[in-house]
Amino acid sequence: MRSRKEELAELVGITLGDGSLYVNKKHKIYQFVITGHIKNDKEYFERFIFPLLERRFGKNFKWKFDIKTNGIRIRSQKRSIVKMISKLGIPIGNKLKNNVRIPDWIFGDKNLIRACIRGLIDTDGFVTPITGRNYSYIWFSSQIPALQESFSKAMEILEFKTSKWRQGVNTASQIFVGAKPMIVKYFSEINFNNPYHKNRFKLPSSSPVK
Repeated sequence: MRSRKEELAELVGITLGDGSLYVNKKHKIYQFVITGHIKNDKEYFERFIFPLLERRFGKNFKWKFDIKTNGIRIRSQKRSIVKMISKLGIPIGNKLKNNVRIPDWIFGDKNLIRACIRGLIDTDGFVTPITGRNYSYIWFSSQIPALQESFSKAMEILEFKTSKWRQGVNTASQIFVGAKPMIVKYFSEINFNNPYHKNRFKLPSSSPVK
């Protein structure tokens, strides 16, 4: 059974990845949104994110599907929800302009760090082999400098060896876990809550994990 803090730490990772907070006080608009891909993330939203939000913040969230953009969205327009999530250490407004990072309170406990990393990878990460490998590398991408820095710090605390950050081709900068022992360690200690990643993930010298 995970603690309340662990669930909130994972929500922080999810929000830093695919979430946002927006406030327009003049027009009294308050909005918390998590977005995803209607095909790849539907099960993750349905089975994990939505229940987590309702468990911690009550029945204050709505679904929306956009077939034209293949998008899925969970949203709350309650001021109290926006304030509570902001208090977790997530600034209101554009994440890149705010240069967001993993909040300091998460670094006080390795279980919280693991939960936050899982939220980040499940949203802004992906799993795929590289040429010549029959097992999955674990990737994370971000264009936000402070988030890159704090992600690397978190992985170092958890004793993961990663690549250096590198600029992707027409994508945000990327970092990956590629050493076999580190991939096994990630699956054992952190794992995935996003079924899309978990179903695609393949350990070294193994069949896909189910």
